[in-house]
Amino acid sequence: MDRSQQLLFVVLGTVLLFIGQVISEDALFGYKEDPEDNPYRLNANNRTPVYIPGRCGFNEILYPGDQADDWVCDCRPAHVYHPASGGCYALFTQAYCAAGEFVEIPPGDKLPRCTKNPCPEKQVQFREKCVTLNRNNEGTCPTVQHIRHVVGVNETTLQLDCLSYGTIDLKRPQKQRVDVMEDHSDEMAMPNLTKINDVVLANMEGHLFFLTATRCAIGSAAHMNGTCAN
Repeated sequence: MDRSQQLLFVVLGTVLLFIGQVISEDALFGYKEDPEDNPYRLNANNRTPVYIPGRCGFNEILYPGDQADDWVCDCRPAHVYHPASGGCYALFTQAYCAAGEFVEIPPGDKLPRCTKNPCPEKQVQFREKCVTLNRNNEGTCPTVQHIRHVVGVNETTLQLDCLSYGTIDLKRPQKQRVDVMEDHSDEMAMPNLTKINDVVLANMEGHLFFLTATRCAIGSAAHMNGTCAN
């Protein structure tokens, strides 16, 4: 090896040593992040749909959009949008239908329709019985671990089911009987949370966080107006 080659290796070694001192190992090597498994962070930018008193219309909550400060009012879960009146109505109630009918989204369909109700007013048919929504209905639904299940609308299937929770009254969220959760405020970025039921949390300001709500659900205003992304 001649002198010019030796000089070249010395220069290259010096350059590499300098780069190694300037750039840390964290910058040189990528580390796999833990998967996002927090059930309270289900939407864009880890934001959860929320009800804030006075911010949206009746039976509406705020859904996170694609931008950091983008929030959109739309129907709460298990409710459908009625374009003619611009309102959101609970499934399996008379809603905007004629007397003796209720609104539903039949399995496999994507649009709500009015169906003749074979039961008395304010009742619907479930398991071949006329029942009242959000009630146990004398054993129609089971009692599991001392919790009496009620007949309600499953927010995933949009059909009647036995649920461990009933519909939350958005007008009086602070009146609900709640169980104080362990403090996970750092983890969830939602301080002072209390648990109302399996799918709703509340904070001290009366905001209700809907953990399983999804934007553009079937029957929502965005879905009905065709503004959802394909």
